[in-house]
Amino acid sequence: MRKSLIWAASAMMAIGLLTGCGSSKSAETTAEASVAESSSEESTSAEAESSSEEAESSEAEVSADNPFNGKTVKVGCSATFVPFESIEMAADGSKTYVGMNIDIVKDVVEKNGGTVEFVDMPFKSLMAAIQAGQIDFCSGGMAPTEEREKTLDFSDIFFYPRNAIVYRAEDDYPNLDSLQGKTVAYAFGTNYQQVAESIPDVQAVGIQGSPACIEEVKSKRADACIIDGAGAAEFLKNNAELKMSLLDKTDDCFAIGFPKNSPYYETFNNTLKEMMENGELDAIIADHLSEQFILD
Repeated sequence: MRKSLIWAASAMMAIGLLTGCGSSKSAETTAEASVAESSSEESTSAEAESSSEEAESSEAEVSADNPFNGKTVKVGCSATFVPFESIEMAADGSKTYVGMNIDIVKDVVEKNGGTVEFVDMPFKSLMAAIQAGQIDFCSGGMAPTEEREKTLDFSDIFFYPRNAIVYRAEDDYPNLDSLQGKTVAYAFGTNYQQVAESIPDVQAVGIQGSPACIEEVKSKRADACIIDGAGAAEFLKNNAELKMSLLDKTDDCFAIGFPKNSPYYETFNNTLKEMMENGELDAIIADHLSEQFILD
């Protein structure tokens, strides 16, 4: 009997020892898994933090190197220059700047991480606004003449326009010589003044903007006006009583005007060159005008 009791007690102890080993091993396994999981979480967290720091570092580098990144630049334009620069009014009274030059400037600035705030003003006021620091630079439509280059830096030339004579449908003015002795309107501050005044015996009249020039012709206060050919085509869409004669391509050209030593000049011009080379610029020109206006 005693032997039986001793054997039973021994068996129970053995079972207890076996059970205890099993519990210890399970706890160790659980602890090891917990440590591994914690280590994995720490590693993942560290990697995410490192990745975040690298991204922040990368953004900081871009911001430091690129003057446009995160900035809103003020760009002067003359929004009566259809189809290059104009304003579309919505029913709620809000306005949107549209046109070829508008799209080119926006594309260049946005490619470099910036945004554009357009400032509308008369064309003749653009240079003074740049010099006074009221705007960061001006949109296209300004030719880099020798006189202008004394005070401004210009981007590469990106467009060569063609001028047009606009007149009433009952008349016929196929070329500049046919305007001798006539009253011809032009937009203040533009190169069209030089064209108009080059005509013998002409009475050249300066008007504020191309739309006003068109009205001078329609109201018969002027026999004709000289404006941009692409703009003339747009005006004729809504004025069946008018005709136009497209003139030959001249040395007139479009570029972007910057103040001297502008921090934006080099970056803008480099991106503009890339768009010329990869066909993006041609696509914008063709979208607003036609392929005949694309640079060769």
